Amino acid sequence: MISSRVPLAVISKTLRHSTLSTTVNLYGHLLPHAAREAVTAIDKALARADRKHLNETTPASGERKA
Repeated sequence: MISSRVPLAVISKTLRHSTLSTTVNLYGHLLPHAAREAVTAIDKALARADRKHLNETTPASGERKA
């Protein structure tokens, strides 16, 4: 299930673990894709924020900053 990217909450319920942390503690090492996806998501969010900041602080052509 993990290699098929079934959500951990579903796996946890299917295996009848009492908590999600039990599932993560037992099978978390099998989730390298989760770390990569998290890093990619953060990278994209920071890049968007950077572009937005640059657009807000860079004067349009012909305009001068005071």
